[in-house]
Amino acid sequence: METTVKTPSKPRRTSARPIAITNIATTPTFSPSENQMNSSGNQAGASPSPKRLKEIDQLCSRLGVTCGRMGLVHEALTHSSAAKEMPGAKDNERLEFFGDAVLRFVVSEYLLERFPEYDEGKLTELRSVIVSDKVLAEIAQNMGLSKYILLGQKVQMRPSIMAQALEALIGAIYQDLGLFHVQGLVVRLFGDATTIADRDEVKDNFKAQLQEFTQARGQGLPSYQVLETEGPPHEPTFKVSVEIAGETIASASGKSKKAAEQEAARLAYEKVMPKK
Repeated sequence: METTVKTPSKPRRTSARPIAITNIATTPTFSPSENQMNSSGNQAGASPSPKRLKEIDQLCSRLGVTCGRMGLVHEALTHSSAAKEMPGAKDNERLEFFGDAVLRFVVSEYLLERFPEYDEGKLTELRSVIVSDKVLAEIAQNMGLSKYILLGQKVQMRPSIMAQALEALIGAIYQDLGLFHVQGLVVRLFGDATTIADRDEVKDNFKAQLQEFTQARGQGLPSYQVLETEGPPHEPTFKVSVEIAGETIASASGKSKKAAEQEAARLAYEKVMPKK
């Protein structure tokens, strides 16, 4: 009898699906609370409503950019106090972190090109003024950014919130459109502030003044440390100390880290400056 030997069948190959790694931010889906409003009285939600999308598009048009990822811009304008009242929503803190780095880079490049005769110390002083909370808040106020920012029901608009939202917005535009568009935006928004900062130099920038003082005496750069953070997450108060050559000179509190650092620097500068 003839026996038939069955050969094992080859395993079927399944085509591997390519994995695409992108920086696309996903938007949570849930219905907005009826009580969740932005400063102009519009309902907030993780998925922007048609009215909200229209407002965001209006803002982008005013800024001279055409954004494709409106959910990312929406996230950039969502304060943590609003996100906490909408389970699953994203606040703008990650984009603020990223936007702060982008802004510093773009401003640094802009200053190099605009002031080729300035040395590193002068450029550092100017940049410190231009990216300060004070200047950011003034620019945000002038462009009417506050009416697009979503806040929690018990939170009032503050300059620091506007400054942080502007940084987050810059981060969102970079992720959506890239460096070229952000460079143009920063020049348009910060050009006048740069002119004023260059004219006024660093009279209100105590961090820059303290840095200039310590470097001139071979003491290196002042070092700032956050000692503690108090208050609710959406409205914290930071206590910061400043050290010179390893010695703590002063400490101060503020509604943002930058503000606390400036105040600590002011106190330290007054302490180390020779009395006239």
